[in-house]
Amino acid sequence: MRVSRSLSLFVALAALSVFAPTPAPAQSLHTYSVSLLGGLGGSFDVDPDAGLDNSSFQLGFSLVTSGRNSFTARLGQIDFSGAEGFGSLGTSDLTYLTLGGEYRNSKAFYDSGLYIALGGYRIEGDAGGADTAIGLAVGSTADFPINRWVSILAELSGHATDLDDAQFFGMLHLGVSVHF
Repeated sequence: MRVSRSLSLFVALAALSVFAPTPAPAQSLHTYSVSLLGGLGGSFDVDPDAGLDNSSFQLGFSLVTSGRNSFTARLGQIDFSGAEGFGSLGTSDLTYLTLGGEYRNSKAFYDSGLYIALGGYRIEGDAGGADTAIGLAVGSTADFPINRWVSILAELSGHATDLDDAQFFGMLHLGVSVHF
């Protein structure tokens, strides 16, 4: 009799553990993000020095792949239309597309992120010259939420390429990100 009561209690507890609701794991509030950023950028090693104050813009897309990790794509452009131009190409625009991964960490009032990406870079001069290369981008982001769907995004990035006139670029961007 004692064995049957113990067995009944064990079966009841096992059934309860199988059918009882469990708390949901913490999850991100969004899966996709699209961003539009404007800022400044330039090359560290172009001759003559074009400076780091050239206007730039960047469109971004991210897809959360797991907890804190995301796949990211960034399409951007730096305008080298100043008096110095860009090396042998003169007045030019550098266009880039990077694909990579980002790791985010939540802080008290913002999310910080670090990313690394492979990229394609193309610089075209107004005089008709062009140069294309692959490269590597690394960067840091800070995402300040305004509400569940919109945030202010700041990004600092460095890019290493194999272009003829310059190999190292830096950019600072600020803009808005929409999450859905």
